[in-house]
Amino acid sequence: MKKILFLFLIACTGFSMQAQDAVKDIKKAARLLGTYNLDPAGSADKLAEAVALSNSSIKDAEVAADPSSWQTYGEVFMTLVNSDVTALVLNAQYKVKDPFAAGKAYTGFSKAAELATKSYQTKDAMKALSAGIQNIYYMGSSLYQSGNYEAAYEAFHATHEGYSLLVKNEESSNFDPAEHDKTLYYSAVCAQQAGKMDIAIDIYKQLVEKGIAEPGVYEALINYYRESDPERSAQYMSAAREKFPNDQALLYAEINYLLEKGELTSLIDNLNQALEMDPDNVSIYVTIGQIYDKMYQERTATDTAAANENFKLAMSYYKQALEKDPKSFDAIYSIGALWYNKAAAYSVELNALADDYTPAGTKKYDAKKAQMDAAFVDALPFFKQAEMIDGKDVNTLIALKEIYARRNELDLVKEYQAKLDAIGN
Repeated sequence: MKKILFLFLIACTGFSMQAQDAVKDIKKAARLLGTYNLDPAGSADKLAEAVALSNSSIKDAEVAADPSSWQTYGEVFMTLVNSDVTALVLNAQYKVKDPFAAGKAYTGFSKAAELATKSYQTKDAMKALSAGIQNIYYMGSSLYQSGNYEAAYEAFHATHEGYSLLVKNEESSNFDPAEHDKTLYYSAVCAQQAGKMDIAIDIYKQLVEKGIAEPGVYEALINYYRESDPERSAQYMSAAREKFPNDQALLYAEINYLLEKGELTSLIDNLNQALEMDPDNVSIYVTIGQIYDKMYQERTATDTAAANENFKLAMSYYKQALEKDPKSFDAIYSIGALWYNKAAAYSVELNALADDYTPAGTKKYDAKKAQMDAAFVDALPFFKQAEMIDGKDVNTLIALKEIYARRNELDLVKEYQAKLDAIGN
């Protein structure tokens, strides 16, 4: 029994000594910081040692419960941030010693204020935070530019929360209030870049609720919920388009959304708006043409007049695309496909006339076949142009093979079959 008691006492003594060492370490860090401040150029090792002691000792429960320890922790890392900022101003390629020092400095001062039992402790924490907040912000920008998005998030987050804390405690600073909301946005961007999507989305929602969201914020929310919650994605889309009706990125996001839903009429309106913003964008002309092309095919069997009007509109937009870019593969191929589909529609009508052997029926059959053959003739040069631009496009090669088969040009049929075989089709 005595042996067990003796071992227990040793364990307790060991714990007490460990806590005591941590308390001594944070106090030593404060003394080392004082030495460094007297001669920064000649005492870099003192700051480095203070940083190491602060990192290790703050994990101790007794140290972490003491506001003065957190004040020291904040001052040590704020001094490191200040040193790094000075070096960065002189040399943009300088590598900061601790990318997370800015966040640690803020944590130190905020914890010191939170745990303060005397008014001067809060005042000291706020004065130190006020003096350093501009450099914390600067460090966020520098880390972002260097591609360290996780540390940049911590710095921007510290700037935003730090300024809010200063305002709450009525402590003045040289930080520009106009930048406050921006730091919240920057922190979200950095969180997203760092793969912290839950944090980023939460901040983006805050920005929307505050009514200060930029178009990019809505775009991120729209894309984030596109598959998991399409209804919410659509709500953000509607709100964004109402707030920023002339933003191109949001307009294209809505165009893609309407494409997925197949809402062709609304889509045409949006695409025409996009053309007004970007009149030289060939892909917009082609896309509008393809929509009218699709509407032409859908109405061919039920509404000849509407089908013919859609055919003309599709051709018009394809030709406008070619005027912008005479070598546009998409425009050239699309015109060929439009004529090809018209010929295919004629072939359906032709089949319906095939069993009528009367003179009148034969006459109708021959007239319809002539129309079909003429449409294939119109399609041919465009497919040949498309082949010259992209000789391995499967759809182009198949179309050419089919046209030559209808023309009974068997050598060319074999040639194009060989081309298809060569690319694995």
